[in-house]
Amino acid sequence: WSAAHHIANTCAQPLPTVRARLDEAAGSLLAQPILMLDDDPAENVAAVSGYALCGPGPWRRTLEETLAPGECFMIKAGTPMPEHADAVMPLEQAVAEQGRGNVITVTGRDVLSGVADERVRPAFGDGVMLRGSRTPKGTQILPADRLVTSSVLALMAAAGHDDVPITRPPIVGTLVLGSTLLNSGGSRQGRARDALSESVPAFVAALGARANPAVRAPDIHEVIRAEIEDANVDVLITTGSTAPDSDNSVRHVLRDLDARWLIDGVAVTPGARMLLARLADGRIIVGLPGAPQSALAGLVTLAAPIIRALRGETQPDYPTAVLIDDAPRADFADDTRLAAVRLEADDEGRLIARPMLDSGPAGLIGWANADGIAIALPGTGIKGDAVPIIRL
Repeated sequence: WSAAHHIANTCAQPLPTVRARLDEAAGSLLAQPILMLDDDPAENVAAVSGYALCGPGPWRRTLEETLAPGECFMIKAGTPMPEHADAVMPLEQAVAEQGRGNVITVTGRDVLSGVADERVRPAFGDGVMLRGSRTPKGTQILPADRLVTSSVLALMAAAGHDDVPITRPPIVGTLVLGSTLLNSGGSRQGRARDALSESVPAFVAALGARANPAVRAPDIHEVIRAEIEDANVDVLITTGSTAPDSDNSVRHVLRDLDARWLIDGVAVTPGARMLLARLADGRIIVGLPGAPQSALAGLVTLAAPIIRALRGETQPDYPTAVLIDDAPRADFADDTRLAAVRLEADDEGRLIARPMLDSGPAGLIGWANADGIAIALPGTGIKGDAVPIIRL
């Protein structure tokens, strides 16, 4: 399992850089640093609400935005400064009096006595935020490889960006094989409910890929080949028909297409019959077993690291947790056991893992209620063992 997971980690390179509209970029990674397009603020603005002043006081309040000496203009914080204004006096430091002809005269307030004093005025430049004083033009505001979140989108819009350079997210298709799968209701009359057409695209979309809706197809050589040849994707995930016998067509189709085999089976429980191949045109084929639990094991083993690599993400370091019960046994002694676990913290803050039973429909109750997947390598998985955890 470790070797297969390593191959999946390293078999793909980040996709090319593209420019995307802001509404298209959410969930992708920035391919380049993002810089300020203009100064912030873009012009001199008031740092406080009060009176923009010109020259010595007292000042006559005016509605004109070009001031002469002895005039002032009432202004709100963040508003562009009137022409010729040299400072802003905060409202609480000013005394405004209405005189003849409704002329309003503004005088500074003495700090100690609190009374009007014509000699009081702010220093030149006080109360003014100069152009570019917050963030000059050309300043880096976001690094490359930053995940584009809602906050990132808000910042970029506020900074005037209309599009953004991102690493193109991979397009992932899903091909569910089997002509007897049911679309609704429970399994019956020897036919199983299709449990993967919704879950596989949901899994890859949660990783930041562009997930196409699943396509259903019978396990017929010509049909599978046509679907693979027509799939306009970076990664195609197939489910079912991976067993090494003559009744299963995926292997035969891949050989007919001169695919380069990267993985043909993995020593793991569940999911031993997963496959990985690369077509001549560079598309990647991830072949998953048709059993839902085995398919989920293949997703965390192969699909997740491939998608992260194509997106340009750094592969994560898996935390370790101590098993507080034995993990379910693997099918063979040299198999790695992927076990669904609930994660908790003990009294000392250490991460502990409680293995879940493979119970319920398709053995999925444990996986559906798990916080993570414990990687019990051969010879481990006993109560008290510290094992790596893939968080879900």
